Amino acid sequence: MNLVIEAISDKGVVRTTNEDLVLVGNDTLRNTAKRYEFDFSTYEHPFIIAVADGLGGHKSGAVASEFVMHNMAKAVNQLPLNLTKNIVRSYFNATSKTIHDCILDEGNADENKKGMASTFSGALFYGNKIYLLHVGDTRIYHYNTHKNQLNRLSRDHSLQELNGNDGALKTAIVNAFGANKDIFIDFNEITHKLQDTDLLLICSDGLTKELPDEEIAKHLTLPNGYLKLAEEANRLGGNDNISLAVVRYMKYW
Repeated sequence: MNLVIEAISDKGVVRTTNEDLVLVGNDTLRNTAKRYEFDFSTYEHPFIIAVADGLGGHKSGAVASEFVMHNMAKAVNQLPLNLTKNIVRSYFNATSKTIHDCILDEGNADENKKGMASTFSGALFYGNKIYLLHVGDTRIYHYNTHKNQLNRLSRDHSLQELNGNDGALKTAIVNAFGANKDIFIDFNEITHKLQDTDLLLICSDGLTKELPDEEIAKHLTLPNGYLKLAEEANRLGGNDNISLAVVRYMKYW
């Protein structure tokens, strides 16, 4: 298996700071773009690609997203091999609770950090399995290159989407690291969904608030599509930080 990963984190047009962060393995990106290639015949598992978004309007959002990414990367590096799906799920449930509690404790200890929070969405490549981990309203999409179809794999942890309340504010996020007393993490296996040359898109809401899914699909498959997606989101307003990782899955090299 091989992965080609193209990632960018951009502060957008309106915001003065970038509270988003992209994680590729142990490498983090903020205010930059980078392309990676990994050959898993020579590269050790497990491996994660993720996007975190320090919640807008909260203090120290950039600190929160960095704390989440650092500790998630650490947890992935310490994840033992050959575990069952249920044990891996339990491992990340416990990891998420620990990270969440640490952010709450830090906020309570430092007035400047009180209320800081972060979302998180990631794709974990573990053995011959692929798992999605998701908290908040960052999103994960699958693009089927054989059918030219874009499908969202994650659900927004918002009042509107979790409760089916069309009258609720779309931006009313009810689950994030540091946001509430408790936290939950969506954990799903998608191994069966990915075919050779398919794409995964992991992105912050700075992209999805500007571009509808059909526009995302149109730009995603263009040469340097990850750069074009960020450019288009900025052209349409760039009201929030824009971060994304496009992962091309190649089962055979």
